[in-house]
Amino acid sequence: MSIASAVSRLPVAAFRAYRYAAFSLYYAATDLNHRHELYAPEKRAGPATFRSYELADKHCGDVLLHRLLAACDPGDVVVDAGANTGVYSLAVAAAEPAATVIAFEPNPRVCDHLLTNVERNGFGDRVEVRNEGLGDESGTATFYRSNYGELGSFNEYNAGAWEARVEDAVPVAVRRLDELVASGAVPPPDHLKIDVEGFGYEVLSGARETLREDRPVVYFEPHRIAEGVDRDDALAALFDELGYRVRVRGDAWLCTPR
Repeated sequence: MSIASAVSRLPVAAFRAYRYAAFSLYYAATDLNHRHELYAPEKRAGPATFRSYELADKHCGDVLLHRLLAACDPGDVVVDAGANTGVYSLAVAAAEPAATVIAFEPNPRVCDHLLTNVERNGFGDRVEVRNEGLGDESGTATFYRSNYGELGSFNEYNAGAWEARVEDAVPVAVRRLDELVASGAVPPPDHLKIDVEGFGYEVLSGARETLREDRPVVYFEPHRIAEGVDRDDALAALFDELGYRVRVRGDAWLCTPR
């Protein structure tokens, strides 16, 4: 019997305890690897090849990433909201060196990991890293840091998903994308990727004018905001209001201007 098969037969409580132990160990090891820059295995995503201190090939097979890589042209601007340790940003920079990536990662610790990966690949001239969140108001907001690094969120429920625990809550800068684009701080995007653990509606609400005027393709990961509660209907209505067609691809949405 395989390990996966054996684990799947465990009682629910035992399975969750096993999953918590495995995930906790992984994120602790990945954090240590980034901080000490020990081992950066090669990653492949479509035509992109890059190195990252992330130990697993997480998200390299995402359908949205492959759609983004196929659509990204020289000179395009990609805004990566919820960049995490940088899989999307690094893949775009590797596959299309003439593109510009602006990567937003509000978690201070994870943002350090992202910067480390950008520097490891020599992509500092292609990827601008911002330790900020995107939202519907500019200012500061409480960010909940999770012991599963990538689950950190402005939404406390998501920071504690998958048996994770909230480590602490810290104030983090939040900006409206509309404000950044209008001021020239961020170029008008051709592509907007949003994976922000339950804060997606706020990101879109703060990007209404950008979506209306600049018409970027949106690569969107919907999440619940509480147990059994999502915003899918409200999100779909907002995309419709803004003139976007939503196509569901597995657990992700590919949103293109009509």
